[in-house]
Amino acid sequence: MQDAKTPITVKSTFERLQEAGYPRAYVTKLLPDWWDNSLFRTSAGAFQFALILKQRLGLDVSFGQNGDLAIQPRAARANFKHRADTREEELNVAAGLGIALARLAVFASNTSYRDLPKDPLVLNEMVRDLSGRGCVDFEGLLDLCWEYGVPVLFLKDLPKNTKKMTGMAVMVDGRPAILLGFGHDQQSRQLFVLAHELAHIICGHVQDNGILIDEDIADVNEGLEGREQIARDDQENEADTLAIRLIRNGQLDIVRQIPRQASAATLAAAATRFGRESGIDQGHLILSYAKEYDDWMKATQALRFLPQANGAIDVLRERFMRNTDFSAITAENSEHLLAMQGFAE
Repeated sequence: MQDAKTPITVKSTFERLQEAGYPRAYVTKLLPDWWDNSLFRTSAGAFQFALILKQRLGLDVSFGQNGDLAIQPRAARANFKHRADTREEELNVAAGLGIALARLAVFASNTSYRDLPKDPLVLNEMVRDLSGRGCVDFEGLLDLCWEYGVPVLFLKDLPKNTKKMTGMAVMVDGRPAILLGFGHDQQSRQLFVLAHELAHIICGHVQDNGILIDEDIADVNEGLEGREQIARDDQENEADTLAIRLIRNGQLDIVRQIPRQASAATLAAAATRFGRESGIDQGHLILSYAKEYDDWMKATQALRFLPQANGAIDVLRERFMRNTDFSAITAENSEHLLAMQGFAE
């Protein structure tokens, strides 16, 4: 960073960040407690501010000779899978945050990364062996990710009016991580998102020090009529297929064996019975029924009949706390990592 000949002003700095999608209130909240805007008066302070933005927002910035903040465009290794009515620039904020959080998470992970097999039937067996349950469910797949050194985070704290994303797959210095941005607390809804993002990693769709963002995943979102959808490219189709084969143990067309149901209660009962017989998560069967028959309202109601000991977000938090070595990073970074996921107490 060059010394600015024109003094750096707090007003112009935060105006530049605002233009890039980072409101002043949001940036201020992410700054460490010791930061004071008077530090902008020195080159060392300006350098420190740029370093904080890099570590916490994933932004590459510099101060020019005129004192203005310059924000570098996103890295070429960001790959956005977005709806037709979404511009890629609108997902830059989530991409930067995702990369920054993933970098901290992989550094603090208790477990080294090991390659996972690409065979979905082998993966299915691994999850069931690990969990001791008869199907691939959200908790079992989450445990497999952590067991093989793939941290799974929940990205909750985004600036207002920022485009949300369903999931991200990130690769940092050869270490993968997954970020879930889908806020639903039903485990079965999060199951397919997690499987889809893991599939992107296993299939090699994410370049090193890169990120792949899925803005929407139709298999988990209701009310899709009339929306301009994501174009399904080869990578998305490959990830979908691996995820479905993993969850359904290779039985791709099995959902068609559940006929139309008269009520949410009968749908829940049918999915429970069929899930037990086929070894498939009953909630996934209900969501697959919704997509098959375009009946999301009945499916949403049917999910409420299923027992669920813990919400998906609570499960994410518990696994994150269990598998993270907070002594490997600073107290400030630990606090930041928890706060961005909504896990701070």
